[in-house]
Amino acid sequence: MHAKTSHYLKFRWFAPAILLLSAALLVALGRYALPFGVSIDGLDSATDLSAIDPNQSLKVNALGFGTILSLAEIKGEQGETISKEEQTHSFSPPKQLEFGKKYKIIISAARPWLGQSIQREISFSTPSIPRINSPLQQSLGAEGSFHLHFSEPAIIVGTSSDIKLATRAESQGQSDYILSASPDSYTQGNSYKVQIQWKTVSGINLPPFEVTLNTAPPLSAIIPINGMKNLGVSMPVQIDFSEPLANRDQVSLAISVTTQEGDEIAGQWLWYGKQRAQFSPQPGWPASRTILITVNPYILKSVQGGFVGKPVQASFNTGPDRRIQVFLDRQRVEAIEDDKIVKVLRASTGKSKTPTVTGDFYIYARFPTKTMKSTGLKPGEKGYYEVKDVPFAQYFHEGYAFHGAFWHNSFGQPASHGCINLATQKQNSRAGVNEDAGWLYQWASLGVPVTVYRNSPAKESSMREDEHLLTPP
Repeated sequence: MHAKTSHYLKFRWFAPAILLLSAALLVALGRYALPFGVSIDGLDSATDLSAIDPNQSLKVNALGFGTILSLAEIKGEQGETISKEEQTHSFSPPKQLEFGKKYKIIISAARPWLGQSIQREISFSTPSIPRINSPLQQSLGAEGSFHLHFSEPAIIVGTSSDIKLATRAESQGQSDYILSASPDSYTQGNSYKVQIQWKTVSGINLPPFEVTLNTAPPLSAIIPINGMKNLGVSMPVQIDFSEPLANRDQVSLAISVTTQEGDEIAGQWLWYGKQRAQFSPQPGWPASRTILITVNPYILKSVQGGFVGKPVQASFNTGPDRRIQVFLDRQRVEAIEDDKIVKVLRASTGKSKTPTVTGDFYIYARFPTKTMKSTGLKPGEKGYYEVKDVPFAQYFHEGYAFHGAFWHNSFGQPASHGCINLATQKQNSRAGVNEDAGWLYQWASLGVPVTVYRNSPAKESSMREDEHLLTPP
């Protein structure tokens, strides 16, 4: 055989062998050198497969040149197929995952030309949404706040509303929160929609929820003494609130009592019932001055949470420093102005079985005429009386009053049911009767102090009964 023919035959045999060897080498190199596999965005990097964020998009990717996802499927906790694709390079479930569910993702990938295949199956869960154990319709309370309570820890990250709210956790467990608003940040008697943004303690955003928040109606304060003139130096100031207060212990901080010049007046606050506060000056108002009362806003709160939104102001004027002293043992009434006796009047006070009360008082009500009758008794019962058109009645304690008595002339000795009777010309048929009751009515005013003594002081007044200021019988 020719040498060239022999060489040609050897090459024909050797060439396929080289090709086969090259192909084998390529396959071997491809298997070990080229990447192959799958990646799952959102799962592969997760450290806790029991709390996967359902808000994020899951995406399965085929890794390596020529790799195909022959099957990519996600199943629900009942085994139902949620999404599935075949023969694709990537897979993204079109439906967002739900909170509080279990899922399984099944993947088969292959690279046929290298004879490679892989299967992965991963189970995971999404966190459950905590239960909201507080009402979704609430009222802003007296402290300007409302509460939210969750069944398990969560983090409130913000609120969205026309009302500005500050949030703080009430407990370390982060399941109880207090949301509060400053009084100047909302309108009273209104309703607000508040959207709450929150997340799990692991940082997964939860679906926001909405609370309807109602604010209380405004608290009003009425000062009846406003505009009055010539008041006595002991007249207290009453303030009537539209609702019971939740923090009435702060009344002295919320209400200022001063002269028109700005001098603060000392006094004592007392409460009568749940809605009326009374200020009594100590020892009394300055005479012949203008007094200002100011209820400052935002401090006092009703039990519902309402507050005085704007300052409430009132003023009144005091008259001269006048006071009345009554001496039961002498049956005398002294009218005193600027520490000087200006008039002494004979009186008839209570009899032994119906004595006149003693102590320090003030005139709290005045009537030109008044019907007076016994209390607790019916007509015909012993002790019952009813007298109409009693003139010049000035009440100083409960049912006790100065008033004119036209039905007797026993002034200078006890003769009444407890009141202090004074001579009067009104409806009086007697001639030459003094108008003592009318004089005292014109001279006195609301708030004039009254002191009733059982016995005269050891050192009597320098005024003698025979001096011209003493009213004759």
